[in-house]
Amino acid sequence: NSTLQVFWTTGYLLSILTGYLIRQWHWLAASSGFLFLGALIPLLLVPESPRFLLVNKNNEEGAKKSLRWLIRLNGSDLDIDNVTLEDVATGEGPKEESLKENLREMWKYKAFLVQFLIQLWVWMVVGFLYYGFSFSWSSFGKNMYYSYLYAGIAELIAYTSVTLPLDYWGRKPSNVFFLLGASGACLVAMVPYHFTASFSVEQLCCLVASMLLAASFGSLYLYSMELSPTTHRGKILGWCCVACKMASSLAPQASLLFDWNRTGALAIFAVLSGSAGLAVFGLPDTTGRPTPNTAKEVQLRREGKIKTHNEDQTQQDFS
Repeated sequence: NSTLQVFWTTGYLLSILTGYLIRQWHWLAASSGFLFLGALIPLLLVPESPRFLLVNKNNEEGAKKSLRWLIRLNGSDLDIDNVTLEDVATGEGPKEESLKENLREMWKYKAFLVQFLIQLWVWMVVGFLYYGFSFSWSSFGKNMYYSYLYAGIAELIAYTSVTLPLDYWGRKPSNVFFLLGASGACLVAMVPYHFTASFSVEQLCCLVASMLLAASFGSLYLYSMELSPTTHRGKILGWCCVACKMASSLAPQASLLFDWNRTGALAIFAVLSGSAGLAVFGLPDTTGRPTPNTAKEVQLRREGKIKTHNEDQTQQDFS
């Protein structure tokens, strides 16, 4: 997802340039509309998800057709014509689990439920803070366009470099660092010091906080997918995105917070980001480990009754 976010941020930077060059709102809206129409073209060329066709539609031939398209796109010579596809989570062929069944399993396996609730909170906090800064850059500095330009560059740096800490430190340590670092940056931003007449400690630290939150935002998709069992992955990620969007709908009020009391707004941002960073300590690290197939497997892993490949290898190396 961080790769996709690079293109998102590139569009963000182009929108700043467009807004600077086109000052009349109706022409600005028209130019954005033409871009949206152009975005429909590649969507018409991309096939449906093979897993969706297999699990939700019980369409094995359609899933194979989609896979053949992906195989050709990757330049592979893999032959799947004589392969029987099945839902690997159950081993019994395609099977759609209802929302009621998903909720029942969550209640049955408490470790899975707690893990899901932690993810919801982290997504909500990151969504509110990420978009909270995005709606508030006009409150920083004397030139609104420069403020948004700096923010876009900070996000671009975050998305192009986020894979390095994710691979080197791991998913969990990286997100703890991103969120606690953003919390610390918000606290330091309260220092009333100006480097120049138009650039202050507050603006610099808010840019750092925004960059760290963008890195967390870009990595949460991967982290949540690796945390979620195969039987629930789509719904878990969907619920997390809904929670993120619900929180982000409150983000425009963040600019009002900065107008009301800048120190108070930064304190709220610091507390929220810090709480999310501490919450991540309650999640397992998924780096280099196989994803769970069922909610029961999440529970057994938490209880130590199922060891991942990494844990087995670590014990062998220690012996």
